Amino acid sequence: MSDIKTSKLVKLIEIFDQMSKDLDIGRLSNYEKDVLLNLYKKTDNKKIKVNIKSIKFLDYNGDNISKSTLYKALKSLRDKNLITHLGTERSSIYELN
Repeated sequence: MSDIKTSKLVKLIEIFDQMSKDLDIGRLSNYEKDVLLNLYKKTDNKKIKVNIKSIKFLDYNGDNISKSTLYKALKSLRDKNLITHLGTERSSIYELN
């Protein structure tokens, strides 16, 4: 990677880190980012309820995200107040905040 590309990438990481700090969410893991992007694409950032069973969660490389990883990422995103889990504990309905 050229010095210019590296410099631009480092600047983007710094900007993203500062935004995450400003939003008080900390750094997102790769899987948290993947799950959030999948939810966002499904809802088009509208305040609609979405059943996660209707989404095929894929990671950055297009591979399926395992159920255990998905649920860990969903819990973390809930804890960071980026999504809301609706209904009972066993419900599969979520909403973007």
